[in-house]
Amino acid sequence: MITARSLLVVGCCMVARHDLVRAQDSAQAKQDRPRHGLWGGFGLGYGSAGFSCDTDCSGSRFGGVTVSFDLGWTFGPHVRLGAEGRGWMHGLNGNVPEVYTGGVLLSYYPRIRGGPFYEGGVGVSYYDLGKGTGDPLEPVSGTPYYSGTGWGLTLGAGWDFGNGGVARLDYAYGNVGSLHAPDGATIATGWRQNVLFIEVGIRDWP
Repeated sequence: MITARSLLVVGCCMVARHDLVRAQDSAQAKQDRPRHGLWGGFGLGYGSAGFSCDTDCSGSRFGGVTVSFDLGWTFGPHVRLGAEGRGWMHGLNGNVPEVYTGGVLLSYYPRIRGGPFYEGGVGVSYYDLGKGTGDPLEPVSGTPYYSGTGWGLTLGAGWDFGNGGVARLDYAYGNVGSLHAPDGATIATGWRQNVLFIEVGIRDWP
């Protein structure tokens, strides 16, 4: 004998199944849809940095954590243009070097959905050396010992997994020029830096 409770259980199961199918269809439709409109991105990864200047500044490369943010517009399924900001930091204690880059980023996708992409950008490149706090949320305290800002270039490639996830390998070069202490004294001239980034993250649109 079919009871009201049985009908309620069956009804709930049917509604749950319907919602699950709709969610799967929506996710599949999004994955099959060509790129378009507004997009944003976020990435985390590892970077290897090297430095040189007019005096004896070269030496071993330094590893560190990287984070990036992107926002832009899609001009057809193959081309995206946006602004990107990225930071690199070596360590949390002692003297902590930091590199920041920001500028315009152009990305080209051979396929209309998923697959490889290639990107290049131009903008500013910044360097500073500060005192580490050991706190990942506020890694550097006070005014940097010295810092400098110049122009930078970025070249790279990546893979779009088709579901919003991406993996990227980028090379960023910065010609910072002179580094200055807070009192204006020149610490180094001809400062140049390069960072090889490996990141995973998201690059999606609403």
